[in-house]
Amino acid sequence: MSSPLPPRIVALLADLKAALAGRDRTATNLAVGALLRLRAPLGEQWRAIAELMRVSGELNLAHRAMDAFVAAAGGTAAAQVAKVVLLTQTGRQAEAHALMARLPETGDDSAARAYLLGNTALTLGRVAEGREQLEYVVRARPGWGPGWLSLASAVDFATDPLGDRMLDDRAAAERQAPGDRARFHYALGKLHADRGAHAAAFAAYSRGGQLLRSVAPYSRGANEANAAAAMSGFATADFTAPARDPAGSRPIFVTGLPRSGTTLVEQILASHSAVADGGEISLMHHLAVAAGGVSGDAVSRARASEGSGEALAGLYHHLLAERFGHHGRIVDKTIDNSRFLGLIATVLPDAPLIWMRRDPLDNAWSAFRTFFIHGVGWSYDLTEIAHHFRLEDALLAYWQDRLGDRLLVLPYAGLVKEPQMWTRRLLAHAGLPDEPAVHAPHKTERAVVTASALQVRRPINRDGLNVAAPYRDLLHPFSTAYETG
Repeated sequence: MSSPLPPRIVALLADLKAALAGRDRTATNLAVGALLRLRAPLGEQWRAIAELMRVSGELNLAHRAMDAFVAAAGGTAAAQVAKVVLLTQTGRQAEAHALMARLPETGDDSAARAYLLGNTALTLGRVAEGREQLEYVVRARPGWGPGWLSLASAVDFATDPLGDRMLDDRAAAERQAPGDRARFHYALGKLHADRGAHAAAFAAYSRGGQLLRSVAPYSRGANEANAAAAMSGFATADFTAPARDPAGSRPIFVTGLPRSGTTLVEQILASHSAVADGGEISLMHHLAVAAGGVSGDAVSRARASEGSGEALAGLYHHLLAERFGHHGRIVDKTIDNSRFLGLIATVLPDAPLIWMRRDPLDNAWSAFRTFFIHGVGWSYDLTEIAHHFRLEDALLAYWQDRLGDRLLVLPYAGLVKEPQMWTRRLLAHAGLPDEPAVHAPHKTERAVVTASALQVRRPINRDGLNVAAPYRDLLHPFSTAYETG
């Protein structure tokens, strides 16, 4: 029987519960920090606290709580794997890979270990190593969708015989759970696309989307309501301010549709000596919660009660430092930043804002064929893609009208056709001097965890132009819905 907790620990746990119920970030952090300092004997509870802190963006406390969990578990391999997962979730891919590589191999979890090693290797650009690990995974787990999906990103099936092994795994894949089956079909779609079998590729991607819709329903109404709120209550006058100093802003915001070229822009900017890192860091939703919404009315009320937005700006910079430390500029290219643009522009008035645009048909096809790790419900169906694109078009028009030159609209086609000219415009907009490294962004070694992780390792090229051309007839439902609304 375990010993009862000391009264001080019991009291702090009660404080933590009350702080969570009241959504009091400061009180929550104080309670967790005190429990850590006292080395509270919470055992498995430390893992739950680590997840709680991760979700709230308090990454320092999250990692300290995870270390407390690992210590309480006696440093078991299972506990260390939990730490590896947290490291991957918080952008520390190199640490995750190194820790996983140090853990002993066992027969029971060898495939899971190889899967983690393979994926972290790919995010770090170690393609050969990642492929080796993932090939082991699909041998150990025939038909397992996650393994094949990760492996497919590292393989050109046009000439690689590994594709034939995937085809042999189709029967085994059909016995998997729907989510894993969906991943297999996305991998199968890439195989057929690489081999030029366009109808078969389209059918495989369509089947993957159908399976995902069955396990992750999508609400068109909720998407519409969110977009409407993001375009409500802001006037042009709200953003007429004295001359800005983009060089004085730590964050550089990049938005645009998924698969529109935002990762390429992130890689270009992150190649600059003044820019430390970036990614899809999802911090603005914390500010939206603190502000009570994303509409102009909500932002105005928050500014009045929070000291003209200083507290909200402070929260953003605190969470940014939790992820990246205190030095260097950071690219925030979270894919739904378009829904927070009013909040961003108001609370962070010097922050550079960039919106990527790509040919709608190419963008639609690229979104349809991509398995998004965090789930993008509108991407599973062509008519829903068209509906979402129209919402984003309305948002862009709304913000161009209000922000003017503060919002740089950057065309993907222009960037890849005239990279030097558009890169210089991008740098000037961000308040960064020109440097040679930004013109060879593929040489910059850093972790990239989006679906474009391997593309940005290559020199800027035009391969992403006209990718939808072979599928134009199959994409007719998108074209019709997008053009007619």
